[in-house]
Amino acid sequence: MAAWTTIGAGVEANQPQVDRGFLPQRAVDAFADYSLTAVFGAILTLTAVTLIVLRLTRAQRRELRREVLGLPEGPRFNVVDAMVHCVWRGNEIDEKRLERALQIARATTEMDYSEAHIREAALRADRLIGPGSFWHLRDGMTRGERMVVFNAALSVLLEDGPLTPGDRSMLKSLSRGLRLGREDLRYLGKLIPQ
Repeated sequence: MAAWTTIGAGVEANQPQVDRGFLPQRAVDAFADYSLTAVFGAILTLTAVTLIVLRLTRAQRRELRREVLGLPEGPRFNVVDAMVHCVWRGNEIDEKRLERALQIARATTEMDYSEAHIREAALRADRLIGPGSFWHLRDGMTRGERMVVFNAALSVLLEDGPLTPGDRSMLKSLSRGLRLGREDLRYLGKLIPQ
């Protein structure tokens, strides 16, 4: 009986192991010498450093836009800053949007901007828009000022036709940055052509 158990065990040991993981065997072998805690810690550290660099880069670009526009931090700068992010359509500056942003910027700030001012600020706009892109708009503005910023950006986006999915994503990020509530967005949604 013991012989049959030994033979049975030997047969099972010689069968090839089936890897059912999602990583290739080479990757599994490469990480076999490292502890899972060390790998996880390295990933968290790399993620934290990336987020810090991204935040500092965004702050630096915002400062450059502020210098180009000649405005201090505040509601007037926030209106123009939101609009220069909306001037882009795909990978290029849309001329109709640029013209509309220029009109609103002149009316809002009472400054004699040229098209070159708005274009230069737009070239320094953040290209990756997502969660956290407009958090700098959260403080120091009343509800009415936040609605003005959102309406100005919406006006620029609507200048060249109906909203694209990318435009809607931009507005969603902007509304989160401005801390607009559902009631505000519901009211604004009635004004947006479908």
